Amino acid sequence: MNEKKNSNLLKIHLGCGKNALGGFLNFDSNIFLVFKFIPYVENFFGLFNFVPKWFCEFISISREKNIKYCDASKKIPFKDSSVDLIYSCHMLEHLDKNETKVFFNESFRVLKPNGIMRIVVPDFQRLVDNYNYDKDTDKFIYDSCLVGKKPKTLIKKLQYLIQGHGWHHQMFNKDSLEPFKKLKFSDVELVEPGETKIGYNTSIDLNERKNGSLYFEFIK
Repeated sequence: MNEKKNSNLLKIHLGCGKNALGGFLNFDSNIFLVFKFIPYVENFFGLFNFVPKWFCEFISISREKNIKYCDASKKIPFKDSSVDLIYSCHMLEHLDKNETKVFFNESFRVLKPNGIMRIVVPDFQRLVDNYNYDKDTDKFIYDSCLVGKKPKTLIKKLQYLIQGHGWHHQMFNKDSLEPFKKLKFSDVELVEPGETKIGYNTSIDLNERKNGSLYFEFIK
């Protein structure tokens, strides 16, 4: 597919964080997106210690790359059958079961016939294998992101109330392919790092978070 046709494709990146992709409309559900409309606010936040450095950087990048707000667990803001490609990396595990159901229904709805969705998720089996190797329970809990530090200070508690936590609500392994195949999509495959069914060049890193990830592609 030539570059002109490729540029006309509607490609969306959900849960982009700071990794906004060229040629995509980039979305995230981070509440700190509201601050991108306030010039230099991240510099002000940086003077204090109540906002993590990551979020200050995120505000700057979201302004520069025009990252927009979208809670994909509720609605993806596009018309039916209007999107050519959906990409999401290490976002699905942050959704609970009901939110995941909405996400897949919305993704199917907005994709064009034969449109593709590529999802990257943590490989829980890799965590289990690592634990079986080193027997380090603390490392297993930390790497799994199933729990995090309890907010102790007033600022941290307020921060938690505003933005929530980044914990994982579900886990995936290679056997997740079977329940994925029961969704509405015409085809679902587990692909190797670096491989894809996408038939044109994109700015997606096909090896993103290669160590400890699984790559699933869904075709409508």
